Amino acid sequence: MQFRLSFRSKIITHLVLIIILITSGVYILSQTYFWLVSFWLFLFGGIILYRLITYLEKLKTDLTSFLISIKQNDFSGNYSRLLTNKRDLDLHHAFHVITESFQNVRKEKESNYHLLQTTIEHATVPMLSYREDTNTINLINKAAKELLKKPFLQTIDALKIVNADLSTLIKNLESGQKELIKLSIDHEYLNLSVSAKQIRLEGIPYKLISLQNIKAELDEKEVESWQRLIRVLTHEIKNSAIPISTLTSVIVQLITDEHGNLADLTSLDKEDLNDLHLGIKTVDKRSKGLVNFINAYGELAKIPTPLLQPINSQELFNAILPLFKQELEESNIHFSLSGDSISLMIDPDLIEQVLINIIKNAKEALAQTDNAEIHIMTYLHKGQATIQINDNGPGIPQEELDNIFIPFFTTKKEGSGIGLSLSRQIMRAHKGNIEAMSTPEGSSFYLKF
Repeated sequence: MQFRLSFRSKIITHLVLIIILITSGVYILSQTYFWLVSFWLFLFGGIILYRLITYLEKLKTDLTSFLISIKQNDFSGNYSRLLTNKRDLDLHHAFHVITESFQNVRKEKESNYHLLQTTIEHATVPMLSYREDTNTINLINKAAKELLKKPFLQTIDALKIVNADLSTLIKNLESGQKELIKLSIDHEYLNLSVSAKQIRLEGIPYKLISLQNIKAELDEKEVESWQRLIRVLTHEIKNSAIPISTLTSVIVQLITDEHGNLADLTSLDKEDLNDLHLGIKTVDKRSKGLVNFINAYGELAKIPTPLLQPINSQELFNAILPLFKQELEESNIHFSLSGDSISLMIDPDLIEQVLINIIKNAKEALAQTDNAEIHIMTYLHKGQATIQINDNGPGIPQEELDNIFIPFFTTKKEGSGIGLSLSRQIMRAHKGNIEAMSTPEGSSFYLKF
């Protein structure tokens, strides 16, 4: 406001003086004989007009220079207040204040950029970023260079030297996506978790990539999984092997004498014969059960590759509901569907098997529940297609909830313990997941695609 008033007063003062001088000169020239006085008045008026024009042209030049410096992002000019010509003090002070503000903003921006560079450079997670329009790498930290065994990388295409699949994966990865890739770099095998985030800076598209070698974590989980699996296998095999061993010892005692020779079976009484028959029958049954257990383990390890096809969720439910309709009605279990009909890209046969397993488990859990109900919901959550299966049964204890997806873990007398484990493998083959939550008021299973 101060500059505006000062500028306006200068212009008005100059114009008033010019008008007064010119008017006075014209009056004196036309009404008197003092033409020399009018000459000097015209001369002074011309000088003031010239100074006004020069002043305005200088303002225009300064303003043009200032605007060009903004356009070119050059704020090195210093419009100091200590000027010898005090007439443009206010304008230059305004220029100086604005330029100083831009310089501070740029310094802050550069400081933030250097802070970001330093943070990324010292981060333990390998990271790099590149321009998507030119594939030029503009930032890569030390951890990424060490991981890729390449101290100098200028473009994403140069990653083909390291691994062609990694270069292709990075370029095709969408923002927010995460993929796993196995590769070998200098005879070192890696399991990389690759994630991407797309950003735009001043209209230029960039992609930030993080590379994390999770081989150690996977190896640790693999060892843990093997240990848990071995515990389950050992438990199941011992449950069959110990009774078989005990019964065979009893049978051997019945059919041999004290010297270990085969005894005369005709000398056995009816009770011994019944014990012998029962023992052999039990050994046969447990042996077959052990064989079935091994076969079940083989089936669990053979998950077929999903044959994906588009299908509507309503069509999926229509295909499996007839299988349970009569059983649910006979068990007085109310079944309901809600939510939107969503489009899925799945293998219908495999996902039907998952739904059958969950509904079957829910039906069995509701055996002692009044007003039993199974409710299925379909919806999109953050762009992720989700099928939610709820029941109002007694729930799953927390200590069991953590183990329900472990192969062969079961709390049912007649259960095989492979249904939910098989379901999880099927969902992972679809690049999805299955999760469970439970309270004393009921359980919920989530199929997330």
